Amino acid sequence: MAAFLLLGPAFVYRGRFWKGSGDELIAVGGVLALASAAMYVLNTFSMDAVFVPTSVPVTASALAIVVIGLNEWLRSRLRALRHTRGGISKRALIIGAGSHGLTAYRLITDDPHSEHVAVGFLDDDPSKRYLRIQGARLLGELSDLPRVLEEKPVDVVIIAIRGLPPEQLDVIVETTKQAGAEVRVLPELDVYDLRERGASAGSAIATRPASFRPIEIDDLIGRSPISTDVQGIAGYLDGKTILVTGAGGSIGSHLCKQLARFSPGRVVMTDRDESGLHTTQLVLEGSAMLTSDDLVLGDLRDSGFVRSLVADVKPDIIFHAAALKHLTFLERFPDEAIMTNVGASMSLLDAAVETGVPQFVHISTDKAADPTSVLGGSKYLTERSIAAVAGDTGLSYMSVRFGNVLGSRGSVLGTFVAQAQAGGPVTVTAPGVKRFFMSADEACELVLQAGAIGHPGETLVLDMGEPVRIEDLARRVIALSGRDDVEICYTGLREGEKLEETRLSASETDVRPNHPLISQVSVPPVDLARVRGLIVSARISGHRRNQELVDAMRRIVSAGSDRAISSSMQNGKVGQRSTSEPLSTAPVSIAAILDEAGEKGSAS
Repeated sequence: MAAFLLLGPAFVYRGRFWKGSGDELIAVGGVLALASAAMYVLNTFSMDAVFVPTSVPVTASALAIVVIGLNEWLRSRLRALRHTRGGISKRALIIGAGSHGLTAYRLITDDPHSEHVAVGFLDDDPSKRYLRIQGARLLGELSDLPRVLEEKPVDVVIIAIRGLPPEQLDVIVETTKQAGAEVRVLPELDVYDLRERGASAGSAIATRPASFRPIEIDDLIGRSPISTDVQGIAGYLDGKTILVTGAGGSIGSHLCKQLARFSPGRVVMTDRDESGLHTTQLVLEGSAMLTSDDLVLGDLRDSGFVRSLVADVKPDIIFHAAALKHLTFLERFPDEAIMTNVGASMSLLDAAVETGVPQFVHISTDKAADPTSVLGGSKYLTERSIAAVAGDTGLSYMSVRFGNVLGSRGSVLGTFVAQAQAGGPVTVTAPGVKRFFMSADEACELVLQAGAIGHPGETLVLDMGEPVRIEDLARRVIALSGRDDVEICYTGLREGEKLEETRLSASETDVRPNHPLISQVSVPPVDLARVRGLIVSARISGHRRNQELVDAMRRIVSAGSDRAISSSMQNGKVGQRSTSEPLSTAPVSIAAILDEAGEKGSAS
């Protein structure tokens, strides 16, 4: 008693240790050891008789540790029982007993709000068969989930396994739904990732420790994200002046947020969408006064604006994310695709060369591989134009090609979520359609990595794993919506759409010299004079000569390449052209368009 009265307040009970923790128990053991030593010393120097029996210090110390530990265990069990019976805490079953599972358990036990109480774990690792953590034990494998949910009262199932395959996720969601429980996911613990997820995901994460997030669209893909050379990225961006086009869009805005991690000297953001720029600044800075010189409102299709912008900013690096990307719209309005995706890119390239910008990274799409659509053709034409400029100048100009980005505006997943919430139907193109998907973080890190490892004129392509069946994705979204009345409706392939996208064209070689998940493809340069003529034709003809524009673009894209563009792009109808109307075989004549305009002017 004397030892605890003297040493306890000094070494144990001063708020140094988390209550009931192993550190506290070790400190208590130290005090007991000192008390035992003091009793042995008193026995040694006692003159008349033994001060205490020699067995007392050892027995009393061991018994004290047992009693203190049992007291803490009983208190925690009684607190958990009181909270669960009182409806304060939810009984949680943790999927995964590895490092992430233990992290989830600590988040639960350390939560001062006692939002959850752990009832046990599930894990397929046979070495954890007899695992027990402070009273919560391993209850079986993942396949035992139905049995466990039937035997034990569980309010929420917490997934604490990174990269869980989507098939297993489907089973967990369906089984949990049938048992009337919720599904939650261990949140990202990195501060940056937590902030980013809270800013960009559909459901915000509470910042208190024991808050677990719902399943989000990123989880439906079930693939491990790419890892990039962060040090290499930081090296070439540090202190540089960077221009980001399309900064108000999904990729551009996320790219600006990623750039902030690498200490650039200045990031200038431009877009013609004022609302998009407002949102980007609001996310980056917490306010959006729109008075910063780093926000530039303008249209990249205006070559004068582009030239003055690049001359004023004098960027070291340009990330070109501005583009039109809706396939069906561009099939109907190919002139808009050419003027924006090709024309604005050429204006930006010309201005970059004039100003001597050392690096230029163009964001392309997987639809540029063996293109069958106007969107794919326009982006592949831009890739080849960049290769031509890089070949003529030797400057480090390149493209980055990737698939659908989760959470971006117009993404199929966002459409599915909106349709399911509205009660359906969820529209799927066709049962066999497959697409590549990646997260916005992956897409932007790939863009940044490209500047570090890419060579002039190359197109860098991410290994995005196996393509995902769109129908499976739709069914997962419907399952997560909690609605049983939502149906799937097949609309059929639209003009220019492929049944399955590819990363590389038939003539491209998969070479990965610098990163195991990034292919560096050599793209053949294109005749820039013909590209400029096509751009002028699109600006003059407008919607009147859609098919001639597409035919001309097809010929330019395929010229000098090892392959011909597939028959879908060669023979597919565009816009409102009748199927009986013959395809134009002559290239678009600028002079003819000018003459036609002059004749109409004279007649009027």
